[in-house]
Amino acid sequence: MPTSSSPVTGFILLATMVTVSILVRRGRLESRSSHLGPRERIRPLAITILDPVISVLIIGQFVWHLASHSGAHVVGALVGALVGVGIGYVRARIMFVRAIKETTSVVLRRSGLEYGLVALLIVLRSGEGTIERSASSWAQVGLTALATLALVEAFARSGFIVWRYRSATPHRACDITSDPPAPGELR
Repeated sequence: MPTSSSPVTGFILLATMVTVSILVRRGRLESRSSHLGPRERIRPLAITILDPVISVLIIGQFVWHLASHSGAHVVGALVGALVGVGIGYVRARIMFVRAIKETTSVVLRRSGLEYGLVALLIVLRSGEGTIERSASSWAQVGLTALATLALVEAFARSGFIVWRYRSATPHRACDITSDPPAPGELR
């Protein structure tokens, strides 16, 4: 897989990774002081926004290189993009639990299905190397679809999580305007 050797790209990737590691630490500290369900964790929303940036820096140039070969590669990229949006949507629906507006964070959940989707992405990415070495033009189109799927999935998942964060209603004590009814009392 060709990668960019640009020092600027390397610097941006390094700066992004350092930022993500700092944000992961903040999320872990916040998780320790919160009441979370099983397999839930708090993650600053900025990490979710930076995920696609990392994907672009790592495989974006490769996807562009592949997709610009021919019309068949463009069609493969479009198919990969559609599947990537679907997988990103499903992963975001499974992962998102609630928004924490006070700290611009989200509570995310890991589940068996979400791990299964990650495993599918890993299998697809693992197959890229084999397909890349293939002389078949259809295999190359398949590689374009797989690479595009991985790239678009990161954007879709991030976008859907951010959309759910923005759509979430904050739940704070000051939002309650009256006492709940006593047991047996009707309202």
